[in-house]
This record gives sequence, C-alpha cells and structure tokens, in this order.
Amino acid sequence: MKFKLIFRLLPFAFIAFFACSAPDKPANITDSTGIAEAETIFEQPDTVLFWTINSEKKAKIRVYKDTVAITEPISIVNGINAIYPSIHLDFIRISGDTVYAHIDSSFSFANDMGSFGAEEYITGVVLNLTMLPGINYVNLDFPEGSHAAPGVFAKSSYAAYKETEEE
Repeated sequence: MKFKLIFRLLPFAFIAFFACSAPDKPANITDSTGIAEAETIFEQPDTVLFWTINSEKKAKIRVYKDTVAITEPISIVNGINAIYPSIHLDFIRISGDTVYAHIDSSFSFANDMGSFGAEEYITGVVLNLTMLPGINYVNLDFPEGSHAAPGVFAKSSYAAYKETEEE
C-alpha cells in the first residue's frame, strides 16, 4: 500500500525537483565592469498640479517641475480637486487623445463663481490634463449653469496663455 502511494507520488516529485532546479537567469550587464544594471522605479505622486491659472493676465504659473513624467490622469485630477475642494472633478476614462471627466457638484463653479471664475477653473482643468502625453482634448461633462457649459475643450484653445514666473 505504501509502495503504491510512493510510486504514484514519485513522478510529481521528479517534476517539482527539475522545475525548481533550473539555472538562474543572467543579470542585465550594461558595461564592461560586469556590474549588474540597477533598476530604477519611479513612483508617480498621487497629487499633481502642473499649472495655476491667472485668466485676467492669460498666464499659467508652473507648479510641478519634477523630472518624473506623469502618465496617470488621476494624479492631476487629485491636484485639481485639492485646489477646488467644493468642485469635485471625477476622472472617467481616456479615449484616443481625449480625457473624459465629470463634475457632479458643478453648481458652485457653473453658477456662483461668475463667468471669470468658471473660465479660470475650466482653463486650469484643460491645461493641467493636457500635460499628459498624447492628450489634446478634455471632455467635461456637468450640468450646464449660468456661467459654464459642458463640452470638449482643446489644448490649442489656450495657446494664448503664456508661462510666467510665480506671482
């Protein structure tokens, strides 16, 4: 009885032994010294804001100057929401060269902030989100108000905004 069990388990033991005893993969060698290349992992910050906006002066002031490329829209959305806590921007998706976002609590900026405030908010959203590689448009969905309407906003529409030094 014991021998039958051993003979049944023996093939599995051989498979496990040979599967686990394979040679190690060679290290990545980048130079003639034989030192293995160190992998560099860059984590993206969870909250990023590239620009603050001054619509009156048609100016954008650079805030984020790190060398880490930002590729996650949620990091930028978190940055925008940190500046405007009463207006909650939600990232929906990216399709092609367009970021889709939704604002549930748009009453504040679409009605209470006036045309100037709503323009400054939308400009900030568009200029920040179009800093993502390959993004040229932002589709903002929100209930229309007296000072702002939803739509697709192009990066090129804000070309007049010049980068300036901090105010």
